Amino acid sequence: MELPRRARDDVYLRDGELRKRVLALRQFTRAHELAIGIVYAFDFRTRMLPFWYADKRMAPCSVRLLGDVLYEAGFANLRIVLQQWSPNVLPSRMRLNGKPLDILLVSSMQVHAKPAFELVRDAHRMGDARPLILAGGPKAIYEPTDFFELGPEPGVGADCVVTGEAFVLLDLLHTILADGPAHRTARDAFEQARLTGRLNSIPGLVYLSPNGHASAPVAVNTGVQRLLRDLDELPMPDAGYRLLEPPHRRRTLAARPCTPQRVGRLSRIASVIATQGCRFHCPYCPIPAVNQRTWRHKSPQRFAAEIKHIHENFGIRTFFGTDDNFFNNRDSVVALMAELGRTTTRGVPLGQRIKFYTEATQADVFQNQDVLPKCRKAGLRGLWFGIEDLSGGLVQKGQSAARTRQLFTLLHRLGIQPHAMMIHSDAQPLRSAPSDLAGLLNQARYLFDHGAVSYQCTYLGPAIGSRNLERALASGAVYRQVGGRPVPDAFQDGNHVVASQHPHPWQQQLNLLRACVAFYNPVNTVRALLRIRKDSVSPKRAMYQLIGQFGLLLTIPRVLAWAWRLHHGPIEVHNGVTVARIPMIDAANGEEMNWAIEHVPSHTASPTASSPMPLDNMRRAVAAVV
Repeated sequence: MELPRRARDDVYLRDGELRKRVLALRQFTRAHELAIGIVYAFDFRTRMLPFWYADKRMAPCSVRLLGDVLYEAGFANLRIVLQQWSPNVLPSRMRLNGKPLDILLVSSMQVHAKPAFELVRDAHRMGDARPLILAGGPKAIYEPTDFFELGPEPGVGADCVVTGEAFVLLDLLHTILADGPAHRTARDAFEQARLTGRLNSIPGLVYLSPNGHASAPVAVNTGVQRLLRDLDELPMPDAGYRLLEPPHRRRTLAARPCTPQRVGRLSRIASVIATQGCRFHCPYCPIPAVNQRTWRHKSPQRFAAEIKHIHENFGIRTFFGTDDNFFNNRDSVVALMAELGRTTTRGVPLGQRIKFYTEATQADVFQNQDVLPKCRKAGLRGLWFGIEDLSGGLVQKGQSAARTRQLFTLLHRLGIQPHAMMIHSDAQPLRSAPSDLAGLLNQARYLFDHGAVSYQCTYLGPAIGSRNLERALASGAVYRQVGGRPVPDAFQDGNHVVASQHPHPWQQQLNLLRACVAFYNPVNTVRALLRIRKDSVSPKRAMYQLIGQFGLLLTIPRVLAWAWRLHHGPIEVHNGVTVARIPMIDAANGEEMNWAIEHVPSHTASPTASSPMPLDNMRRAVAAVV
């Protein structure tokens, strides 16, 4: 459910702590030749609207950041593999400077969980020579125990799951590499730390208890991470780009990573971290909780320096801020954009060379309309708005049809593209009266008519880690199987109806297609072309119409196939919260962890190969670790 927060006076790391860990690891020269592979898992079933265009054109920030911090810490024998570029590379076949991997880092979103599990299984095929396997990313943060006991044989899984940010990984490496002879492998060093309980002092880890029963494993959770307050402590984004594996279809690594010039051609969009956090607490969103209700941002000087560095070294001109809500705080927006506007590159204002895009809420941008001209001068070219529902029936965050019309008109005049992100739900009708904007199609057409450049609509579902999840499970809204097959993680993308109490969910699935077709169609393309000279945004509308219609060609067959399964069924639902496949124990007190669960399910009396261990036995199993 929703992730917990540390005590208010213990949320952040001490300033300078990350730099201290980096410097300490740089002293472990005997470990710097470790062969480390970082793989970003990717499930190609997610290649559909609204994700299909950017997914191959933007190297993810998460794995690049891992490469940056590890390289800064002295680990130079690294390679970053993006499965969307090189889908066939296998950990068991990876060689760096002639060495097999010593450490495998697997990063995965929930929708990419299946290929992530396959990467872990493949590494286990190396037997005793396999690397230390560490899992991270959103899937690991919210469902860490899913990476253990993957099968088909017992013991196949990750060695440890990192449920926090980069500092947690550095802290883990520092702990396992600080002691012991140089000839020990990284996996042996980890095992020694696990057996002696030295991992307990590192908040943000989940690993299997060394005393758990083989047929009923127990996971130890070291608690919630401490957050890095000063984001400027992170290294400059550089090595993460220079370590990228080039695209190919082989199972082995290329002799060398991508050249900087090729990086700029492949990753035409650079993801950058400017701010983190959001002041809204929408019940279907897990982001505020994972950020522990905090607001963090980089200094204006660092933010501008990063964009300048990436542009000058890799030739990238388009930047996307992976912000939860960039306009969350007026002062930070003004400072960040002012510095970006003052920055020059080779004697030319940087804002004339680059294009910056990010996400924001309509209410916050509307309240700060006066700063938009300065943002445009600094390079802001587009905003993705989480509008969700123009009528406010689903959630009210200060959005409205009138504000949309007024704000989108202003953005067009300034040359800033407005992009709309919407949510469809059981309660929303497909159509409504012409004077009523409650209908899904009414809203899609209204958005196009008033200047939206692009449109995406996902179906409301209880995200893992959100407050809505337990209520949805208890009400029987969450699908477990459809047509006799389990609902895959890849379908938790909002494009597939996987949680609904509508009597005809297949109709709701088709509604998503109808909404996209109402926005992306030949008629709207002609309308966009007729207005192409009206302002600098209008040509982008025509371009996105073409991109959207091509994306529909990829999307329609997959959506129709899922709608067919929903129609024919049967649909089996979850009946409330179930007992964990692998329970987690708090490393501090030995108690089972049931974060934010109101109705905790009872444990079975006798464990079997597929059932959990009784709670008292679980406590005893981890007694030595605690």
